[in-house]
Amino acid sequence: MSNNDLPEGFTKDLTGIEILAEASLEKLRELEDSCTWHTYQAGETIIDRDDESSDIFFIVTGKVKVLDHMANDQEIALAEIGPGRSFGELSAMDANKRSARVTALEKTTLAALSRKKFRKLILDCPEIGLMLLKRFATVIRNLNSRVTALSALTPHQRVYYELLRMSEPNPEGNGTWVIQHVPKHEEIASWSGTESTDVASAIGHLAREGVVGRKNKSLIIKDHARLQMLVNLS
Repeated sequence: MSNNDLPEGFTKDLTGIEILAEASLEKLRELEDSCTWHTYQAGETIIDRDDESSDIFFIVTGKVKVLDHMANDQEIALAEIGPGRSFGELSAMDANKRSARVTALEKTTLAALSRKKFRKLILDCPEIGLMLLKRFATVIRNLNSRVTALSALTPHQRVYYELLRMSEPNPEGNGTWVIQHVPKHEEIASWSGTESTDVASAIGHLAREGVVGRKNKSLIIKDHARLQMLVNLS
């Protein structure tokens, strides 16, 4: 685990952490003293798959990526998590090995709470236990969707699926959808469980069919309904 110094002038503060929203201010101040605080640089691994650590981590600043491996040992991105969120809850609850790798996407400051103290927190504040159950339900639903996409779709369809997930209505209001600052092919491949060549081929096909187009650093989805059809979501 990284033990880098905290940013100069940094104040230890857990008031913005979602899962701790029901904790009293007094309890938050107690937790801030109970946590160990760490800063990670972009690209650093925070926890790795099969690690035996069991702390829960609260993200105070920055952003992390959660990754796993497919059966062919290909790395796949599961989620990006930002300030106010937490990770490591599973091992903090059952003391089993870590089920995924978590790396810092940018300079990130975390507060780590031991499994023993986290379990006591849940007993002291049952509302936090309910928040945890809601978090698990959300994670399970999201992973079910990802598993379906990865197991039932072709490589091109997986790429289309991710393009739909990343897109949003164009603020210009012209009926198109847009991916601002479209990620590199390697990044899209990580999310879709494909290779960079698959991403290039899939986007190239969409461009030739007039479904997408480039505008500066953005990818414009000109025919959102057609893209949905191609990925069998409509």
